[in-house]
Amino acid sequence: MTRPDPTYLVRSLRATAREAVWLATSRHRQGPKPNICLFATRRGGSTWAMELIAANRGIRPLNQPLATLSRNVTYAQMLEIPRFHEGQITSLAGRTADRMEDVVTRILDGRMVVNAPTKFWSRGFVATSDRLVLKITDAKPVIDWFDATFDVDIVVLTRHPIPQALSCLRNGWTLTVESHLRDPRFVEANLGDKGEALAHDVLAGSDELLKFVLNWALENVAPLRLLPERPEWLHVRYEDCVTDPATVLARMADRLQLDDGDRMEATLARPSGSSRRSQADTVAAISAGRAAGAVEAWRDKVDADRVVAAERLLDGLGIDLDLVTARV
Repeated sequence: MTRPDPTYLVRSLRATAREAVWLATSRHRQGPKPNICLFATRRGGSTWAMELIAANRGIRPLNQPLATLSRNVTYAQMLEIPRFHEGQITSLAGRTADRMEDVVTRILDGRMVVNAPTKFWSRGFVATSDRLVLKITDAKPVIDWFDATFDVDIVVLTRHPIPQALSCLRNGWTLTVESHLRDPRFVEANLGDKGEALAHDVLAGSDELLKFVLNWALENVAPLRLLPERPEWLHVRYEDCVTDPATVLARMADRLQLDDGDRMEATLARPSGSSRRSQADTVAAISAGRAAGAVEAWRDKVDADRVVAAERLLDGLGIDLDLVTARV
């Protein structure tokens, strides 16, 4: 006779407690400034950027409210959000788009609270918010749909694909490539026949780093293609956040109408909630003031031929790497 797994019970109790806190402590009264959608890639500084924005008074962060495959997924997410392969929202149309519009509308107006902070005793906890920042890592292909459908400020956070890929490999994460390639609307809009064939060639190969670079490319091809046409979007580079934080904070404050510069600077000095996944030597180098060297340290771990192969792949997919590497 088998007994229930206690791990399941513990997770269920934690989920119930978390949602009870949201119900009891979360109030939203929309202010005059638009909510913010932060589109980023896992292991690309997304938590850090979200916490920087949320350091401003009245802003509540929602950490991946559209994710349906994370270990912290809520009942509301499972019930309300349509099912997408591997949890990746690669295109929207018809009734699925209508359902997503309803879900996101309720999130943005405060009726549906998902993955908000729960430590109500901590300093800076927001009980009544007037603005929200949504961290979105699993719906970048439909970024333009968000922009056209909702009155939100759009932030695109990028990180060079090779160190991001190395970080995913180091943490044992899985690919999301198949979810993109099996969606004909995504393929037609972003890859075409040549790009699709190139992607399948990489998947059939043995270079795991190149596969994760491909993964980064498919997740980011839509926002990168649109960035030159959307000057109203704020593009932030992870590397600039590390090496020139003062300039980045000034740009963010100006474009997003953020008033609490001192609180943002204080948050910048603290490790993000996901920094435990970073290599200890990288965190130490940044803390010791060797940020420039830390963000380029990946070059010592990848031989030149593989860097060239990654660059050729990105070029073949129509991605302008200068958008990611040039200072913005």
